[in-house]
Amino acid sequence: MQKIYEYIIIGAGIAAVSAAQGIREIDKHGSVLMIGDEKVPAYSRPMLTKTPLRSYELGRTVVFGPEWYQENDIELKLGTKVRSIDNSSRLIHTSAGESFFYKRLIYATGANGFVPPIPGADLPEVVVVRRYEDLMKVKRLSVDTGKAVIIGGGVIGLEAGFELSRYGLDVTVLEALPMLMPRFLDEDCARKLEEAITSFPVYTGVTIEEIGGNGHVEYVKLKDGRVFPCNFVIMSTGVRADIGLAQASGIKCTRSVMINEKCETSAKDIYACGDCAEYGINWQLWSQALEQGRVAGINAAGGSATIQPTDSSMIINSPEISMFSCGDVGKDPSKVYTTEVSDNSQPDLFAVNKKFVRSYEKRFYCDDKLVGAIIIGNLANMQGLKEEILGIKPREV
Repeated sequence: MQKIYEYIIIGAGIAAVSAAQGIREIDKHGSVLMIGDEKVPAYSRPMLTKTPLRSYELGRTVVFGPEWYQENDIELKLGTKVRSIDNSSRLIHTSAGESFFYKRLIYATGANGFVPPIPGADLPEVVVVRRYEDLMKVKRLSVDTGKAVIIGGGVIGLEAGFELSRYGLDVTVLEALPMLMPRFLDEDCARKLEEAITSFPVYTGVTIEEIGGNGHVEYVKLKDGRVFPCNFVIMSTGVRADIGLAQASGIKCTRSVMINEKCETSAKDIYACGDCAEYGINWQLWSQALEQGRVAGINAAGGSATIQPTDSSMIINSPEISMFSCGDVGKDPSKVYTTEVSDNSQPDLFAVNKKFVRSYEKRFYCDDKLVGAIIIGNLANMQGLKEEILGIKPREV
C-alpha cells in the first residue's frame, strides 16, 4: 500500500527548502516528503561561479545539513527522479519504482542549462555549469588544459571567464547578441563593461558554426570563418524551466509553470515555485525562489500569503571588475526616461588601489521617480539604490 503524505515537494533546491519552511510556519506536524534528483541537499547555485574555482567545496555552500531535515520532520529522498504526476489520483511515481499519494503537491523542479543545437555541443569537454558536478568537471579540465572558450557573455559566462583567467588559462568569450547583457545593461554601459574587461577578449554579435575536434574539443569555429583553438568549452547560454512533468500532467505552462500570486497552478492543490514557475517575469533568481517557495508552502498548509517584490538586482564582483544593475534600465519603449550619470572612472583621488574608487554610475528616471540604476566599478552606493528602486531589503535564508 502506497504511503499518503500531507505534502510532497518535487525538487530539493532552495525553492523546495523555502517551501518546507513555509509549511512548517503553519503546520508543525503534517508529513512532508521532499524528492530531489541530485544526490546532495540544497546548496547555493550562485556560488558555483562566485567562489574561487580551486578552493570551491560543496560542503561550504550547503544550505542545511541532514540535522535540519530531521529536526523539521522532513523526509528527504535524494538521487531520485519523479517520473509522473497523476492529478486525478493524487499520485506520483518515481524512478525507484515507488509511488506516493499526496494531499497537496509543490512543484519546485528548477531549471536546466540550455544547450543550443550547435554541432559538437555533445563533445565530452563541453560543460554547462548548472550543478556542482559541472564545476568539478571544470576544475579538472582547468588543471590539465590551457585554452577555454566560453559561449555566452552573461553573468555566469563572465564570472567563469574572470575565474579561469586568474589561473593562467587563455580564455575567449563569444556572445551571439550584439552587446553584453542587454537584459541588465543599456548600450552605453554594455560598451563600457566590454572596454573594462582586460583579462580576456570578448567578441559580440557572433554566430557559432561548430565546436570541432576528433572525439574531443579542439576548437570553436564561427560562421564568418574565425577559429578559436581550445581544450574545453563552457556553455553559458541560459537556462530552461524544468516543466516536463507539469506539462505531461496537464498543468498549464508557457515557458514555465504558470502560477498566480498565491503560487497556485491550474491544477487543484498543486503549487509551483522557483526557477520552474512564472508569475510576471521569471528572473530565475535565488531571491525569487526563496519568496515563491515560502508563499507556496504557507498556502499549501492552509495559510494565506501572496508573492511580494523580491531583489531582482544583478551583481558581478570579481578581482578585475565590479558591476551592479537593478530595476528598469530604459528597456520599455512605451516610457520616456531621463538619466543622470556620475562618472568617476578616472578619479584624481589618491588611492592605494584605484579599482576601489573608480566608478561609473547611471541612474534611470521615469515620471521623476528613480526606476533603475547601473554601476560599473565601486559599488558603495549599491544598497541605497537597490532599496530606493525596489523598496525592499533582500530576504535571506
